[in-house]
Amino acid sequence: MALVHKRTHLDILPSLPVENNEPPKKKLKIQVSSSSSNLSRSIVSLIKRLEISSSSNETLQILAEISDCPNFIDLNLENVRFLINMFRKEKDFIRVKILYLLSDFVLEHDFDPSIIIEDILIMVKSEESSKVICQAFTSMLRIGQSSNGNKIITQALLNKLIEFAKHKLSSTNHNVQRHAISIIGAFASKEDAEKNLIALISHYMDSPDARCRAQAINSILNMGKRSIEIAQTIYSRVESKLKDDYECVRKEALQLMFEISQRHPDCLIRLPDGVNEIRLIDDAFAKICSAISDLSMHVRTQAAELLGLMTQVNNEFLFQTLDKKLMSNMRRKKTSHERAFENFTSGEWSSGRKWADDAPQELINSESISVIDSGSCGALVQGLEDEFLEVRMASVISMCNLALNNPPFAELSLDFLVDMFNDEIENVRLQAIYSLTKISKHITLREDQIEVMLGSLEDYSVEVREGLHLMLGACKVSTRTCLTLVVQKVLDVLSKYPQDKLSAYGCLQRVGLKHPELCMSLTPQLIQDHPFFDSAEKDAEDPSYVCVLIMLFNAAKNLPPMLSLFPDTIRKHYDYLRDTMPNFVPHLPIGNQIEMTLGGKTGSMQFFKTLLTHIESTYFAKTARQSLLQVAQDNLSRLSLIDPDLSGIANFTRDYLGAELLMEQLQTNLMTHRIPTKENLNQLINKCLRLQNLFSNLTSEDLLLVKQICLRASALNLVLVVKDKSQSALLPCQLLMHVKSDVQNFLQQHPDLPVDSFTKAVLSYLESVNDPKPGRVSRGILPIVQTSNYVPNSTVLNFDIKMCTARIIEPDEALSNENVIKVTAGLIAALPIHAQIDQLSECQRENLRIKIKYPDQNVHVVMPRMRDLKKVIAENGCELENNWKLRTNVLLSHGIWTEPSQVEISICLSVKPSNELELCKPVKITFSPKPIRKGI
Repeated sequence: MALVHKRTHLDILPSLPVENNEPPKKKLKIQVSSSSSNLSRSIVSLIKRLEISSSSNETLQILAEISDCPNFIDLNLENVRFLINMFRKEKDFIRVKILYLLSDFVLEHDFDPSIIIEDILIMVKSEESSKVICQAFTSMLRIGQSSNGNKIITQALLNKLIEFAKHKLSSTNHNVQRHAISIIGAFASKEDAEKNLIALISHYMDSPDARCRAQAINSILNMGKRSIEIAQTIYSRVESKLKDDYECVRKEALQLMFEISQRHPDCLIRLPDGVNEIRLIDDAFAKICSAISDLSMHVRTQAAELLGLMTQVNNEFLFQTLDKKLMSNMRRKKTSHERAFENFTSGEWSSGRKWADDAPQELINSESISVIDSGSCGALVQGLEDEFLEVRMASVISMCNLALNNPPFAELSLDFLVDMFNDEIENVRLQAIYSLTKISKHITLREDQIEVMLGSLEDYSVEVREGLHLMLGACKVSTRTCLTLVVQKVLDVLSKYPQDKLSAYGCLQRVGLKHPELCMSLTPQLIQDHPFFDSAEKDAEDPSYVCVLIMLFNAAKNLPPMLSLFPDTIRKHYDYLRDTMPNFVPHLPIGNQIEMTLGGKTGSMQFFKTLLTHIESTYFAKTARQSLLQVAQDNLSRLSLIDPDLSGIANFTRDYLGAELLMEQLQTNLMTHRIPTKENLNQLINKCLRLQNLFSNLTSEDLLLVKQICLRASALNLVLVVKDKSQSALLPCQLLMHVKSDVQNFLQQHPDLPVDSFTKAVLSYLESVNDPKPGRVSRGILPIVQTSNYVPNSTVLNFDIKMCTARIIEPDEALSNENVIKVTAGLIAALPIHAQIDQLSECQRENLRIKIKYPDQNVHVVMPRMRDLKKVIAENGCELENNWKLRTNVLLSHGIWTEPSQVEISICLSVKPSNELELCKPVKITFSPKPIRKGI
């Protein structure tokens, strides 16, 4: 947003003689400035105003204006010195603001941080105000933590800073103590910290102020993050802070206890009884489990999260988290032989004449026994039953992490995870489903557990249903009855939710692969094959029937004797399903299938290299070259569909060759003085945008190819637009200069890359142009463009290139003609959209759009909600990095149509205003706005 400054003077034009005694007209010129130089000069003027300020309020206001300025370009060291001198004679609140400004100057200006820190130390050496001292510590902490590799603060200066902080620890103000402790924890060297600084800071864990206690623990944690050794001797002091009255202290104590247990897991510590010893990580695990019953929700959540990271705990403690029976506070129980021996050696037997003469010899302090403080007893179960969903989510995740590293614990935790399928919060149910999917390799489902799971399969949420399909396909069942229940329930829910067809196919596909023997025993029952009578042939389009066949075909892949149980009709249906759904139906030795293999490491790769070799051989034959480039694009498009492993580099090469072909055609038009169509220029720009935005995993050589061809395209575009003279050439010229700057910055970062002659010539000419006007630039680069040659492709092929693509699953275009969307004209119809987007990076999510094109050529581009875009979950329960699924509703509305027409819907990527790159082919939906009915 442009900033409008007050004008400092009026430019009055000289008055001319006028007739009829009209007053002279004056023109006022208002200076509108948005450049950084004007803003920086305003900062200098503000600092000069400080010299003549008369009151403290005015001074504070000027300092606030300086702080609001966006940059400090023209700020010099003299202005900083002026602020430092002004610091000594101003009030407390102004000194606080000056200290804050000094840290801003270092963060946003090229000042040496060491000089500013030394100045601040001198300024506050004799300071008595606690607010000023605290701000000084805050400013020095900001400067120290933001110092980069070019300007590192020396250790000698850091030692001075630490000594100053140690001196201020004796202050009576707790806020000063807290900031001093934070400085020591942030900048203490490894040698000093291990000698005495940790011991010094640990004393403040008993400070009467809760903020000091929490900061002391946090500073020790910061030292540990910088590889400073934390001795286990402070463990007992940290343990006592778990019962602190303040939440902030308990949270820091939990984190520090976890860090100590990870550094010294096998160190033995003595129990309160003074006799027995226990591993430190086991004791810390029990103490963190006790925090699950804390009053604060945040402490309970943190405790539940930390439990999942403590994988070195003994199984006795781990299993106890799932058992609600109270423990005896780890007191050792004597055996019956030991108790009998003690009675025998004591020489005393109860006669019954004295009161309590048979009392136990062991003296137990009543305060040492607590029914509530039960250690790790039932900790995770209590977390799963917590009233806050954050605690339940953390408990489910921790239980999953512990079960992944401990198969016996996975079997015990199975019932508890299954119970979480009935949670009232959808995210908790999803997390339990994904957790069970992750530990599926350690468990086998029983019949009672499957009944609970299948009850959740009718959930209204499509995310839960798909998650359960994924989980059922990943787990193993124990008996034939379990498999029957799974298949029957999946088919029943499929009849209720037909949109789950693909998810059900994938579920039963994995079930068949994991249970071939059980599937073989159920084959006659599932296909309803009578031993004596021929049954009627079923519909191969029925989703329930297709689900059963997919499961049986995948089971037969691992158990070929199953093929003898299939009747002839199923063998015919196999050919049809193998052609229509090759991803779900494997290759089997039945039917009329002729399997052709074209692997990425053999045939397709050899074809790809041969194609590039033929293109290189047509370097001097332009006519044959253009024909070959046209054929090569079709072949590469087909290759990307046949071999998914090479789809990325095939599509990248196709778009690159397409841009080459368009430029050669446009260059021919330039030589023959024919004006090209605007459509050809738009196609060329679109090809360049695709190369820049749709591909990932590009090497530096690939990026150089893309940038060079974009430079050639922008130069050719400018020349053709100037020659056309029917449109403005200002934007093409600005585009060329922008691409030139981009190429120059890239070459500065990669000076070893070879650059072609065209790029060198264009860059050298554009550097010599002082005033880049379209006509001048076009005349200068015209001979370079006319004589430019083909840019050879990279000799090193990058087969790791990935392309961002999308696939619209719903609505299905094949069913759109049968299901016409009817709506009253002018009203809105919501159309559900289900799409899968692959290789979409995090930075591209905000550019994702849904494009709607009506028959009257009106185009609407809609941005989906970010919460409707979720990551795809793999079979192991983990999220795929750049794969997303989109479930949202598209709103359709239009005026009256005489007959139903088709609306095109596609997924695209918005890279520039009014420039959308389509990620998939449009899906055509039949839409029919009807006129408004009048009357009843």
